[in-house]
Amino acid sequence: MKKFLNISLLSLLAISSLTFSSCKNEMEEIFDEDAVARLDKAKAEFIDILTSNGGKWQMEYYANSNEPGYVYLMTFRTDGSVTISGMNKWISYVNGSSTPGAVAYGSQTSLWEVITDNGPVLSFNSYNKFFHIFADPEDIPSMSDEDTDETGYGHEGDYEFDLMKYSNDTLYITGKKYGLDMIMTRVDPSYDDEVYMNEVVAMADSFFNAKIPQVYINLPNDVRWIVKNGASSILKIFREDADEISTAETHNVIITHDGLSFMNPITLDGYTIQSFIRQADGSLLCRDDNQTTMTADPLSTVFVNKTLTWRLNVTDIGGVFANYITTLADELKAYNKSTLSYADMVYDAGLSKCVLTFYVKRSSTTFKPKFYFTMEPVGETQIKFSFDPEGDAAGQTYANRCPSMKAFVDEMGAHTFNLSSSSLLAPVNMKVADSSNASNYTVWGL
Repeated sequence: MKKFLNISLLSLLAISSLTFSSCKNEMEEIFDEDAVARLDKAKAEFIDILTSNGGKWQMEYYANSNEPGYVYLMTFRTDGSVTISGMNKWISYVNGSSTPGAVAYGSQTSLWEVITDNGPVLSFNSYNKFFHIFADPEDIPSMSDEDTDETGYGHEGDYEFDLMKYSNDTLYITGKKYGLDMIMTRVDPSYDDEVYMNEVVAMADSFFNAKIPQVYINLPNDVRWIVKNGASSILKIFREDADEISTAETHNVIITHDGLSFMNPITLDGYTIQSFIRQADGSLLCRDDNQTTMTADPLSTVFVNKTLTWRLNVTDIGGVFANYITTLADELKAYNKSTLSYADMVYDAGLSKCVLTFYVKRSSTTFKPKFYFTMEPVGETQIKFSFDPEGDAAGQTYANRCPSMKAFVDEMGAHTFNLSSSSLLAPVNMKVADSSNASNYTVWGL
């Protein structure tokens, strides 16, 4: 009896094992077939998304978490070709530029496809010298530290991307190897690639400049956070009432055609923000809450900053100021056969005054007549100059010999001036116009 039960049990187990194995194989075949079908459908859908409506996209590309982002413009075609255009400092090395490290444009057509792995994957499967530079395992040429050799890993950038989601003309992608999240947005196909990329660079220049010390993130709770190092796109951020050294955080950003985005969402005082859109006045508005802004100091505060040197733009000048500069050229020629090279304004800490200096060149000698003044902000966008009656010895000499130089100085001290700039965040060029007659103006640049 015991022997019969054992045999029966073994038989039952064997039958059960065979039955389970058969069912398991059937289930695997069914689910595998279903998964393949689903994957093929997703692949076809993403191919259609990428190539439809002209097939042109902006990719916000990050090579790694330690570099800023780079904009690429991509045009996908149904024949498997893609034109990739970019404009950044790394392209200058590829181009063999005489000034490597300067921003340069590059465009090349290569191949692409959507492959299947655990999901659909966008693969740039033939070498594109302007895009694959971030995936090349080569030493990074611009690194100043000669002891650092990146050979073997380079920038550690991706060239294949998991296609995660599509919504409202936006593709959400993730680098397949290094896992960084990025986005692609559809672009009007009529846009010329080089024009578009130049507009991106111009946008970046309008946001940050190394000569402007800092800008501000203004939260809805009326707390400001200071932003430094904007020109590097690796922002140093700290609360205005906090210690910079111990509390500052760094965040990398990308400047796009329409604004600015942090690589990852950041949280400041409980507010989570990531993307900003440029406004008509040049400021930035956070699209995550439509309340947080990024602004700079008032123009008058920037203009009186004691660390800045402003240079007169003699080719952009109007009204009586233009007349004075034109007449001055004749007077300098008649006086000592000299010419005006330029003029600038700078604060002299030793004198506790600002100095307007005319740089007058005769042969290999430069004369520097100076005139002393103070500047006083009048509201956020107006300025008032107060000049001393006389300048230094050279200033007095030239004032006597070249009356237009003194007339120029006197005119600056006689009025209140309105300040304006094409960039609110990076006002490196400032128009200074007579508040009573806007045709009388000068333009000063950093």
